[in-house]
This record gives sequence, C-alpha cells and structure tokens, in this order.
Amino acid sequence: MPKKLQTLFALLAVATLLAASCAAKGDEDSSGGESSTTDEEPESDSGGSTSSEDGSFGELDGLCGPGDYTIAAAENGGSADKLRLGVPNDRTSQIRPGLNKEMWDSTTAFAAWCNEQGGIGGLEIEVVDLDGKLLEVESAMALACNGVFMMVGGGQVQDNLQFTGKPDSDFHQCGLAEVPGFTVSPEKSESNGQIQPIPHPGDEIYSGWIRDAKEIYPDKLESMVELWGELPSMETIKNQTVASAEAEGVEVVGDITYPVTGLSDWTPTAQQAIATGATSMHFTGEPTNLGAVTKSLREQGWDGLLVLETNHYDKTFVDSAGAENAQGAVLKSAFHPFEEADDWPATQQYMDMMNEYVDDPKFAVLGLQSFSAWLLFTVAANDCAESNDGELTRECVLRAADAVEDWTGGGLHAPTDPGPEGGPSAPCNMLMTVNESGEFERLYPEVGGEGDDVAGFSCHEDAVADVPENAGLGITSPDQPI
Repeated sequence: MPKKLQTLFALLAVATLLAASCAAKGDEDSSGGESSTTDEEPESDSGGSTSSEDGSFGELDGLCGPGDYTIAAAENGGSADKLRLGVPNDRTSQIRPGLNKEMWDSTTAFAAWCNEQGGIGGLEIEVVDLDGKLLEVESAMALACNGVFMMVGGGQVQDNLQFTGKPDSDFHQCGLAEVPGFTVSPEKSESNGQIQPIPHPGDEIYSGWIRDAKEIYPDKLESMVELWGELPSMETIKNQTVASAEAEGVEVVGDITYPVTGLSDWTPTAQQAIATGATSMHFTGEPTNLGAVTKSLREQGWDGLLVLETNHYDKTFVDSAGAENAQGAVLKSAFHPFEEADDWPATQQYMDMMNEYVDDPKFAVLGLQSFSAWLLFTVAANDCAESNDGELTRECVLRAADAVEDWTGGGLHAPTDPGPEGGPSAPCNMLMTVNESGEFERLYPEVGGEGDDVAGFSCHEDAVADVPENAGLGITSPDQPI
C-alpha cells in the first residue's frame, strides 16, 4: 500500500478513537456520560416541539432568549450584530465523507433552537464551517482567524495542525479561544486558550472504571494484553490505559501493535495475544478492526474479557465480530446511553431536538460532547455578560467557562470540572456490556443501587493514574490568559 494512502487510513483510525456552576441565567445541578455511535436512529416519544419559551435545556434554565448583549466587531469577524462561532470538523473529506457528522448535526440543532428563542442575549448565532477535510486544517484555521469570535463544539482529527506557526492561521497567534467538543493530540489537549467540558489531559487518567470492572470480573482482570494501532495518538491512549490498569493492580503482560490500516488476516495477531496468557484485552483502534480481531480470538478458543473504550459503543463492532463473539464485552462511558433516554430528560430532549432541527441526524456520543460544549459556552457567555456590562469578549467568556464546576451538560453526562485544573476526563463512569442479543445495555452500577454515586455513575475520587510518558507535550502561549 502506498505510504500516502497508509497515512490517510491512519488519520481515519484516529478519528474513530474520538471517538463539561453558576450560570447568569440559571444554575445546574450536579446530578448530572465519552464517545459512542449507533447507526440506528433512536426513537423519540415526545411527539411534539422541543422549543422552550424560557430557552431552557435539561437542568439549565434561561440559556437563550432576547437581550441586549454587545460584542466588539474586531473580535467577531467584523460583525457586531451576530455571534459568529466556528465549528472545527472534517465532515466533507473525500476520504471519509461525513466524518464526525454528529458534531455538525448537534451544532445545527443547538443553533437553530437557540436562535428560535432569541439567540444568546439577543445575539443570533451564525455558525461558521471550519471544515479541515482531514488534510486542510491550515485553511480552516485561516478562516477562523479572520472570521469568528470563538471556536465551539467541534474537533479535528489532526488538531495539532491548528498550530501552524503563521500569524494568519495559528490558534495562538490569532488570539483565538475555544470550547471544543473533543481534542485528540496531546499538543492540543494540553494547550491553553481553551476550556474543555469533558477534560482530556494526556498526563493523567481516571482508572475507576478498571476498578469497577475488576470487582465484577476479578479472575478476568488478573492480567491484560494491550493491542493498539501504530500511531502516536494511539500510543498516547495506550499509555493511559496501561497506567490505569497497573494502578488498579492489573498486570499488563503484553504490548502488541498492529498497522492502523488493519489486517486482512488477524489470526497471527490473535495468536500473539493468546500466547501472552492474558485473561483480558484492551484494544485501541477502530470498531471494525476490533470486531475482526475479536472474532479471530473467539474462533481460537480465547475466553478472556474485552475491556474497551467508549468509541466501541458502536454497532459496527458487534456486526463485525458477531453478536456471540462480542457478548460480554465491557465498555466505559461518562454519558447517559441513548437506550436509557426515557430515564434521563436531557438525553431525551437532545434526541427530540436533533429530530426536530436536523434532517437525517446521526446519533453518537461525539454529538453529545459537542452539545455539552455549546451549552457550556452559552452558560459562560451569560456569566460573562452579567459581569461585564453586557459585553462579550473572548477572555471574559473563557474565564467564565473556567469558573464553572460540577458540569453535567444539563444532565447529559457525569459531573466534570471544566478547565485546565479540572482533572482527568470525568471522575465518574458507568460500565456497559453487550448482551446475548448483540445489544448494548448497562452493566454497572444499577441506577439507584450499590455503586450509584451520582445519577447512575460510579465515582472514585482517588482513582487517578499519572501518565508521565504523555507529559509536557502541550503547545502553550504566554499570551493566553487561561
């Protein structure tokens, strides 16, 4: 395979891995989930409009509505009467059309809903498409530098390329600020000038989900083999998983790589993993590749436990592995699953809004992450306006977002503490599994049962593992206040 084509496939593999206070207009309760996808559109049972006269979402009151907020045109792409907000994405890449479409869909739904209420303090949201097409991030950043107030609710596979070193396209040199839907590279994850609703530092990781899984399957989590695609971004995640496992007393007995382009025959790789004697396996990569190696492992008689990231909450994994082979896999999540929308009003409202405002919406957890980012930005904008005589500035909004605590996206996910000091991802998770019918369902904790520390999530404040291999890689600027 040509080297250029290998690189493109590698980028796609990373994309699938990506596979958040006191608001001026309303407070959010901390009773509050990371990345998942499903190809089947969840059903909505509301049957009516999701518009709200008070601009509320979930547990967040008065987010959007009329007002007299102002914004300096010089910080807003030359506009003083609309709020120009850029959304980084790669969705029109010819290599992978529709990549992370769910984030654009969430943006479309939020902007349409909020504008219908009157905008943010009377400022209509104008969405600016920062489509990097996988390989054209610099062009997208040039548009951002000249045309937006802030970047909100998006993410790009090659987000390290947002730092071009050029004054007209470099995130820092342009003085931009962001509330991202996700970050990938450690260069971006640990950069300044951004507030993440679901923090994703590279040098530490929450290990509580491993602890919970080990309580349920003590024999299966005596040892683990790590299987990951040969790419620096995947190595970052691999380092985090190894640190998590070792922190919880799981012996890591194998470290195996595979080409991120995938393999036509996974048998040798499966045999290599079995030869380690591991009783469990963690996989870093695409759901389809996971399904293929899972099928090979089961065909060769391996009965170990699959311990997986949230991006594998994807029907593609089950379909490629076969339901009988995927059954029993354990996945972590910090979001309420779509399957439980009837129990979580914010999740149901999100689904209703997507169905109302988006044609053929894609439901996936990256979409939920994007929506959480939009909600956090709006809360911060309202807080900023209240403390700054109604005027929005980048620094003011960024500081207001940093001041938010106990963030749940209005009830979409487990509590987080956004900002540079927010800690690892979400300090609470739930475990999902694949049942005998090949469907995803909750494994632990039972809602309202033992281990349910908050809104169906298990939390361990002491379960934070350091990952020194990933430390010190963030690109920062002394000119950024946050």
